[in-house]
Amino acid sequence: MRFNLRAGQVTSRATSASHLLETGGRIRSPNRRIQSQSKCELKSSCMKNRNCLANTLAALCSVTLVSTALAADRPQDPGVNAQQRAQQGRVQQGVRSGELTPAEAKALKEKDKTLRQEERAYKSDGKLTVAERKDLHQDANKLSRDIHRQKHDGQAKPAATPPPLPPRRHDPLVNARQGAQQARIAQGVKSGELSRPAAAGLRQQEKAIRSEERTYRSDGKITPAERKDLHQDLNGASKEIYQQKHDAQTRPDGSTPPPAK
Repeated sequence: MRFNLRAGQVTSRATSASHLLETGGRIRSPNRRIQSQSKCELKSSCMKNRNCLANTLAALCSVTLVSTALAADRPQDPGVNAQQRAQQGRVQQGVRSGELTPAEAKALKEKDKTLRQEERAYKSDGKLTVAERKDLHQDANKLSRDIHRQKHDGQAKPAATPPPLPPRRHDPLVNARQGAQQARIAQGVKSGELSRPAAAGLRQQEKAIRSEERTYRSDGKITPAERKDLHQDLNGASKEIYQQKHDAQTRPDGSTPPPAK
């Protein structure tokens, strides 16, 4: 039994030795095998990221090249365009201030139009040379001097007129005067200076003025002419109240009011 056991042990050891020789003397454990697989996966992921980054950079380069080509196909001179816009604004301001007459403004606009046509002709071949750009700037400078000369040629400016006041929907003064006249009528009845028929007639007159005011306000505004008409009617009603209160009629206490002046 001992011999057989030892023989088995010898056989097992011989098998292990032969396996060791086949693997080159290296024994790979399961942990080492897992680490090897992780390294392979990491290398594969890095390669994918590198390919993605390379594709992104290539796309960006393509977009840059296309943008550059499009910019080259559309020649522009920001300096000339900005100067033209500024000159158009100066002409419009000169017309508003009265420094330029309509005829002068029209002539200057024609020169500006000619300058724009010249710019389009220069750009028709897809480029704007240094000599063409210089010529455009010289013409724009000449037009700028013409604008300055026309705006300062000593012609008389029209008198500045203030802008008209916007129509108001309500007139506080009209309302205040109506309230004051109604109080005068009530005070006249209380003091006996106004008889009841006279007070009724005056109230009807005030009612007509209020109705007229509502008609004027029906379109959402009161014009200066309508406001003037309302004040004239209120002036007439005020005079009528004064005359009725000083018409020498007998008061309830037997006294008479002072004569109207």
